[in-house]
Amino acid sequence: MMMHQSRRRSEGYSLVEMIAALTIFSLGVLGTMEVFTTCLRSTSSSLGYTQAVFLAQQVLEETIAEGTLYPGDDSGDFGDDYPQHSWTCEIEETDQTGLMEVRVAVTWTERGREKEYALTTLVADRS
Repeated sequence: MMMHQSRRRSEGYSLVEMIAALTIFSLGVLGTMEVFTTCLRSTSSSLGYTQAVFLAQQVLEETIAEGTLYPGDDSGDFGDDYPQHSWTCEIEETDQTGLMEVRVAVTWTERGREKEYALTTLVADRS
């Protein structure tokens, strides 16, 4: 009969072993979730910057295509297509005659913080 009791004690897992295994498993799951969260944040940030680069280029090209550049400021948004983004455009004369500096800045809000991407170039006045 003694043999039957000792065999019974060695079968299965103890409560301490189960708690240890559950703790290790939980730490692994939490670590994996943190990696996924970091990846999502990084992807979201990359998307915002990528959109800002293309939108700034669009405003710059439209400004140059209008023809004669005059010093001054302008601003606007991108309507319903990109409601979180807005832009400002500054045109200034440089020390060189007939050369204008054009600066386009696109701003947007990401996770409660305002972000900005600026694109600056020099354009020869065609007039």
